[in-house]
Amino acid sequence: MKTKDKIIFIMVGGIMLLLTLIVVGDFVVAIKNSRPVHDGVVHLLQVAITGLIGIVGGYFGAKSVDKNSEEEK
Repeated sequence: MKTKDKIIFIMVGGIMLLLTLIVVGDFVVAIKNSRPVHDGVVHLLQVAITGLIGIVGGYFGAKSVDKNSEEEK
């Protein structure tokens, strides 16, 4: 596994872990206080998942370009 692979794996895994903690924490508070889930948490999830898709897509796109340029040499 190359360094770039490790960085992407750790970054995405860390962000997913952080989002999981935030969502579970808000769900627990919502259940204990009998209130709906906060809209900010839902919006955070939407934005973060969209960002992660962009990061991973950019990584695979760049990896594909690197692979094609190596084949041309």
